[in-house]
Amino acid sequence: MDYDLSEKRKVVLGITGSIAAYKAVEVARQLVSYGHEVRCVMTDSAQKFITPLTMQSVTGNKVVSDFWEGGSAEIGHIEIASWADVVVVAPATADFVAKLNAGFAESPLLVICLATKAPILIAPAMNCNMYTNVKTQENIQALRSRGVFFIDPEEGELACGSSGVGRLADPQEIFYATRRLISRADFKGKRVLITAGPTREPIDPVRYISNRSSGKMGVALAREAYRRGAEVTVIHGPLKSELPRSVKSVEIVTAQEMYEQVLAHAFPAGGIGVDVVIMAAAVADFRPKETAPNKIKKSGVLKSIELVKNLDILLALGEKRAKTRNPLLIGFAVETGEIEDLINEARAKLERKHCDLIVGNFAQDAFDLETDRVWLVDRSGKQEEVSTTHKSRIATKILDRVLKL
Repeated sequence: MDYDLSEKRKVVLGITGSIAAYKAVEVARQLVSYGHEVRCVMTDSAQKFITPLTMQSVTGNKVVSDFWEGGSAEIGHIEIASWADVVVVAPATADFVAKLNAGFAESPLLVICLATKAPILIAPAMNCNMYTNVKTQENIQALRSRGVFFIDPEEGELACGSSGVGRLADPQEIFYATRRLISRADFKGKRVLITAGPTREPIDPVRYISNRSSGKMGVALAREAYRRGAEVTVIHGPLKSELPRSVKSVEIVTAQEMYEQVLAHAFPAGGIGVDVVIMAAAVADFRPKETAPNKIKKSGVLKSIELVKNLDILLALGEKRAKTRNPLLIGFAVETGEIEDLINEARAKLERKHCDLIVGNFAQDAFDLETDRVWLVDRSGKQEEVSTTHKSRIATKILDRVLKL
């Protein structure tokens, strides 16, 4: 199981009477799997769609469903308001949003929202016309102005047969937004640019040169930076893991495209650049000198493919910021030899490419795996090994070192 016990928080998960109530099970499951303690509070209408026993089975805690039972002597509905580190209402109906804005206290969930000092995150789910109704939008904006957080619903087909904006946000997105609210915001206000995944260099319209990178390390870094409050942009090739919706995603194919996008985002003309660049992508070092306009047939004669070097993106970044040392620049060094060779290459890369930190690892420990083993080598000469662990924990270690830099 992958979580940091230092992150463990107390989460109140409120569920109201929407057909999307069943998705709250997945929200609760993800929070529990990361070590958070979850207590559910359900309205009467919510219990028409999903039973309290279901939520109790997932969280291991008794569900609060009315004023007279469902809480213990130690933790009733008022005590829960003080106990919570965050209150998440998912799904939230138009009726609940209106009553919360008006200050109603007719259900335990409304009382908890009124009494808590913890941040509140609301995930609306309703008919698209109800969501866009001027009164609903006024209620949402009024609550936002008072410090209540919202995760916007998605567009798509709704249970009522209509299609539009109103479908509950994906449980994974609610999970990401919740973690961001309950985590230390030590990257708040920081703009972080991350590259991830492989590039693909076309041979013809069908074939290409690439590598085994899954992009999982870059995605883990993006999730961790977002959780800790950063404004994150990821420039990436094909990925096998999903990015949070609130992370800006720029998809590319070739090394040349990545070069252009990275430089444009790191040093925008007349704009504000980024504070940190983390080059976690596995960029192809070479590309075919020529790309065939049509598929090369097996019957054709192809004895060799002439390759040329791609531009070195990390070197270009390092040279451009060499004098100012801004933004912070973190590179990766992937090797296949011995540890001594890896450390030597990391140190040489620090100097050659004007980086602040190099993350060294071995291809066999990293490619297409959920885990990794890395060495962190920075310009001060400090060297640290991070033993094999999940890539999310590696990402935490890397960002912790970035803060020290």
